[in-house]
Amino acid sequence: MNEADSENIAAAFRRRGYTLTEDLKKADAVVVNTCTVRQRAEDKAISQIGRLRKWKLAKPEGKLFIVGCAAQKLGEKEIKNRFPFVDEVVGAKAIEKFEDSLIAQLGPSPKSETTHQNLFRSPLTAYVTIMRGCSLKCSYCIVPAVRGPAVFLSAEAILEDAAAKIKAGAKEIVLLGQTVNAWRGAKTTFSELLSKVLALPGLQRLRFMSPHPLYFDDTFTALLAGNKKLARYMHLPVQSGSDRILKLMRRGYTRAQYLGLLEKLRGAAPGLAVSTDFIVGYPGETEEDFQETLSLIEEGRFSMAYCFKYSPRSDMSEMAATMSEPDIEARLEILLAAVKTNSRLVLNERIGKIEEVLFETETYGRASGNFAVRVKARGTPGKMAEVLVAGADKNTLNGKVL
Repeated sequence: MNEADSENIAAAFRRRGYTLTEDLKKADAVVVNTCTVRQRAEDKAISQIGRLRKWKLAKPEGKLFIVGCAAQKLGEKEIKNRFPFVDEVVGAKAIEKFEDSLIAQLGPSPKSETTHQNLFRSPLTAYVTIMRGCSLKCSYCIVPAVRGPAVFLSAEAILEDAAAKIKAGAKEIVLLGQTVNAWRGAKTTFSELLSKVLALPGLQRLRFMSPHPLYFDDTFTALLAGNKKLARYMHLPVQSGSDRILKLMRRGYTRAQYLGLLEKLRGAAPGLAVSTDFIVGYPGETEEDFQETLSLIEEGRFSMAYCFKYSPRSDMSEMAATMSEPDIEARLEILLAAVKTNSRLVLNERIGKIEEVLFETETYGRASGNFAVRVKARGTPGKMAEVLVAGADKNTLNGKVL
């Protein structure tokens, strides 16, 4: 979601005649889009702002913008007190108003450039934000505080954005939201929205992230079963394998309910690849709780998992970690090793099977299950093709185009 915000900010600059540069010395404006979901991310943002002091001294006329979640959490006053050389602070709740702030700083636009451009993914893939914020109250999460409660974009605006990005060359659309499947329109459900996007001319594949286990229904399951343009992949955060910890986290489901959902989804889409998130070292987590998380890795058959150490946030001080940092670090290493072993097994299960691949180059593409795929030849950029998988190397499938 931060990447999508960064792309929208970059588009605002392009509309004012700017171009992107990787060379800081050439930059007339710098934007630091910050994250605060974990303390480390916030610390990295603060360090980056501090390093930009030299750039600002060398180019006092340059403009420095600090935006996003850490900007929202810390606030303009604190950031400018610590870094008086910052020109503008735009919190995550006002990110859509960035261009208004930018206009005030940069003056009249010399020209307009509206071409869609991806900064982070393949040129064939485009992000479309469908909601902002979150109305859930997961105990570990700071997102509702810095992004606000869930606000849903209209179906009309979403379809217009998606259609424009397809017209600009995107073959794959990724719908984004903090609990993306919680989206609802005035007269449209999430599944109905998916159906409308799937019907857009030129679209070859549709993804969305990140859904919450609580918001799936039978209508979605039927759509998943019936439309193969809907990717055979889902990132479905679970956070823990322990019912006790899940309850403390206020996730709203049990381990058995989560596994039951996976079974239902895989029944609708055999071969569905699922990735997830885990948090280790949550306050009160016992060795038994941790072992339940480890066992869930294999039982859930996850293709991969993002694993994080619990990070106390300043507005959740009553939830300080109850384990020492070395102990949490040790559990994280064990968890990462288990995920790596399981990922290898899942990847090897694909050998001998046929994957539907959207090619980005003649030799590289991404399968519907989100696996990277390499072939020796015959892939056509921007086109879908079936690939017979012959082997797996690290995190990549190897095969030949049929």
